[in-house]
Amino acid sequence: MAPIASTTDLHKSGLSRREILRHCTPAGPWQQLLPGVVLQKPSPPTRLDRLRAVLFFAGPDSVITGADALSQQGASVPLPRHIHVLAGMNTRRSHPSILFERTTRPPEVVERNALRLAAPPRAALDLARRSTNPREVVAILDAVIDARLCSPTDLHQELDQSNRRGTALVRRALRHLYPLAPGQARLDHIRIGS
Repeated sequence: MAPIASTTDLHKSGLSRREILRHCTPAGPWQQLLPGVVLQKPSPPTRLDRLRAVLFFAGPDSVITGADALSQQGASVPLPRHIHVLAGMNTRRSHPSILFERTTRPPEVVERNALRLAAPPRAALDLARRSTNPREVVAILDAVIDARLCSPTDLHQELDQSNRRGTALVRRALRHLYPLAPGQARLDHIRIGS
């Protein structure tokens, strides 16, 4: 039995709503992590449990981005209290522990540990553009490059394709840290457009 399940799936498997509620009482063997999402073990949830629960809650098209996506793929970045999730424009969900970002440009998805994660360039820029601290932005970009999750060119390409909102500091840091060679920007633009 999977440790994370939706109450809908549990009900379909034959458990009554009353049985599910009884299992989720303080003395029961399960716990409700989010509305409609149950952790089927009594021990405190791990970060991985929380990430899986968030994807159940956010829906089948949701993708984890930012610090958690980078950490799951091998970058050393601090994890915030909230979990950053990309969702479609029609998503109407909300929760205090989840940072929902509605997007019209779904990311490339990397599957790891039964999670849907944004590819490193997108996850790094989603995290960096929310920072107002230049040193923090530099640390994020360096962490992704140091972990060899992507190249500076990958970051430049992602930045060129992304919404410009909140990217001024990231653009400045990327140009300073990892400038493109002369002519490289033009070649990358041709490659993206072809």
